Amino acid sequence: MGLMAKLSAGVKRVFPEKFLRDLDRRLESTKIALAAEEYVSTAILVTIVLCAVLSVLGLFIHYPLPVPVLVPLVAAVFFPALIVWVPKYLAGKRAEELERVLPDALRQMAGTLRAGVSVDAALEDIAKSNYGELSREFERAVAEVKRGRTLENALLAMARRSYSPLYWRAFNLIVEGIERGASLANVLEAVANDVKEVHAIQRERKSLTTQQVMFLYAVSLFACPFIVGLVIGVGGIQIGGEVAGAAATRGLPPEMGTIGMLYVAIQAFICGLAVGVIRYGKMSKGIGHSIGFMIASLVVFNLAKMIIAGMAPGGV
Repeated sequence: MGLMAKLSAGVKRVFPEKFLRDLDRRLESTKIALAAEEYVSTAILVTIVLCAVLSVLGLFIHYPLPVPVLVPLVAAVFFPALIVWVPKYLAGKRAEELERVLPDALRQMAGTLRAGVSVDAALEDIAKSNYGELSREFERAVAEVKRGRTLENALLAMARRSYSPLYWRAFNLIVEGIERGASLANVLEAVANDVKEVHAIQRERKSLTTQQVMFLYAVSLFACPFIVGLVIGVGGIQIGGEVAGAAATRGLPPEMGTIGMLYVAIQAFICGLAVGVIRYGKMSKGIGHSIGFMIASLVVFNLAKMIIAGMAPGGV
């Protein structure tokens, strides 16, 4: 039994079944050809390797935090991001691509059906068209129908793989129209118009919230970390020397640098969550922004300290 097999077996025992099932769904919506337990096992190994590399580099590089504190902190952030945020982000990007071309594909399919072509031929027409991921999904649905699966089940399975609420709603409406005996071409046309209206609302919301989002970007990525870094850098300078018997004035204690760094990271994380609420209406949508904001703000914070150190070599 190999290492990956043992890790996968351990993951299945430790992680909740519901979490692994949801992760399987996300992975199915991406191009990651791994089962949930295999993906989590890979993430564990990658995290261990990263922590080992940081520990070795700590012998040669001076980190802002001590290695015994930094390595567990990196692992506590990196591992959850790898198993939760990365699959969710990849699935979300693929869902956006599917949603973007869906109205055009449905209209093309409706026009093909009105021309007297069968449903199977209309599906094949979309599969052969240049719609990227959507064409590949239709190609898979066509193959399933040819193997004996009903059209309704093939469409619902395609909607489940999309990991997109809008996509799921659209194909549920299509299946419902088929089951009730409505004209499939008219149903497709109506659903395409519905998806177009949703896209218009999303674009309008994005344009209305751009100013607030840009303000949060400016604050969390530059203004706050840069100012705090300058203050900590200036406060850490040793002023003067032995002048007229007076001792040199010491700067801020080293612990203030750690406090400032934690403050910058926390405000960046909160700003990322705020972007999710303002732009998408969900705090969970901002987690990806929060991770990027934290990394970027810490880089700016340390750059500001380095600028002050370069201007005043006597700084600490």
